[in-house]
Amino acid sequence: MSTPHEKKPTPPAEAKKKRRRRRRRRPSEASGAAAELLAQKNAKIDTEKDADAPLSEEEVEALRRYFRFLQANRKILRLRVNAAEDLLLNGVREPTHRGVCQHLLAKVERSAVISAVEKLEPAAAAKLLGGIIGFSPEIEYVLLFLERVQRSASQAEATAALSQALRQIDFSKVSDAQMRRVLGLLAELFGEQERPQLLLGLLESRSFRTAFDSSMPQLPESLAQLVIPLRAAQSAILHGKKDHFEPDVLSQGILYLLDADDRTLLRHPPEVRQRLFSAGVQVCANNDHSLHRGLKTLLRSFEDSKRRHSELGMALARHFLAAQEDKEARKLLKALSDAHPDFRLPARWLEILDAPRIDRFALSKRSKPTQDASGQHRRTPAVWLDTMRAIWLQVGSDDGVETHLATAQLLNELCIPGVAPLLHSGTTEEGAPYFTQPDPGQELGQALTHKGGLSLEEAMRMCREATGILAALASAGVVLPDAHSRRFALDEGRRLWLMDVSGGQQGSAEAAHLELARGLCQFVLNRARRYIPPQEAVQALERSKSFAQLARALEPWA
Repeated sequence: MSTPHEKKPTPPAEAKKKRRRRRRRRPSEASGAAAELLAQKNAKIDTEKDADAPLSEEEVEALRRYFRFLQANRKILRLRVNAAEDLLLNGVREPTHRGVCQHLLAKVERSAVISAVEKLEPAAAAKLLGGIIGFSPEIEYVLLFLERVQRSASQAEATAALSQALRQIDFSKVSDAQMRRVLGLLAELFGEQERPQLLLGLLESRSFRTAFDSSMPQLPESLAQLVIPLRAAQSAILHGKKDHFEPDVLSQGILYLLDADDRTLLRHPPEVRQRLFSAGVQVCANNDHSLHRGLKTLLRSFEDSKRRHSELGMALARHFLAAQEDKEARKLLKALSDAHPDFRLPARWLEILDAPRIDRFALSKRSKPTQDASGQHRRTPAVWLDTMRAIWLQVGSDDGVETHLATAQLLNELCIPGVAPLLHSGTTEEGAPYFTQPDPGQELGQALTHKGGLSLEEAMRMCREATGILAALASAGVVLPDAHSRRFALDEGRRLWLMDVSGGQQGSAEAAHLELARGLCQFVLNRARRYIPPQEAVQALERSKSFAQLARALEPWA
């Protein structure tokens, strides 16, 4: 039988519970606690006020927390206090006098803090520094805190700690070397999606921007690739200032902004969202669809403005088509058509998407195919879905494959103003070769008679432009078999284009093309509807012995 003084044996289950209660906090828990210390909404003790100035309620509450922390760590910090200060630390006496409280906080010596940090395990050191930073947010303490957290905490805890610690720093007192250490820790601790938003928040601080701009020339490449694009995007997109960064730097920054979560995107003011949307549509890579979510989120935020919503919606639909996301484009166009029934463009684009295709080219249902100048190959108006641009699509005939390929090769090699370039070439599902060119619009022969024909000035300008094109081809050593008007077309700006070089071959073309140019000019002038060709001009055309003389003969009336 046991006496009252004998210690009763502890049952195994109870011993296990006690051991569980006595177990030491793991490093990650300690680091998490350190982050929580920083996260507390501590009032800053205003050190600029007079020592006898009354303390606010928020300051008193903060001082209570600081003193409890110092009491718990007074031994390791080698804190020496007098009797009155001891009462403050123990909570027996309330903080009432500003000067006395500030004097007590100032007794925490830097050397004692550094010594304690070096002795403690990283997690414990982080917790100690987290408490000190609350009332003494010196950059050296913050950097030590971040480094200890990095060694001891999980990724999530380290991220939380860094986020809080950065808000404690007075960046106006940070050196370039310290700034690089801060940015380096940020790059190591934060994930790719968190970094941009944290940095943008910091960049809104004038002192951080000033410190960053000062250290920017010395930033390591790995940091520069992250921070400088965000600085560019903040300036140009968030603040709407004139851009002075390299285009690829700004583009990367815009992509960082677009990759933010929906809540962050929608917090921006309307003018910022519009700038970000317009820039995002331009820089989002066609083969990278990961940022389309951000663009769609921004577009939905403009639903209250019909005009803006429809305009930006068409820009996004164009982007989807360029990215070959036809399903997304079709869905958006249908929504725009339903939301804005008076806006007909979405419905027209839906018709184009439903038209027969050759690769990414939608064939026109309204225009019949024609033949090229050689009479061998079929030429069809179409729309290039990737750009929604009107083009001419020429398909080689079965018995003229060689001449078709020769024409395509010639176009591919030419770089002459006024000669429509080759945009794309390929093979149809049936195996026929094809190539595409821009469709400027009206054929020259039609323009000469359409709506009363050309004015004298327009006709002379057509002749001069045709002369320049034929002269350039001659200089390139390309001979055309003729200069028939069906080879030429006018764009919306009434500029002349040579569309058809079929039958063109390498050779000496100076004399032949001069004769073709004179003949084409006479054809244009003779189709006059609104003028009588000046006899002086007609005679000058006949007398011209070179392209230069021909161009000068046309100049007075062009």
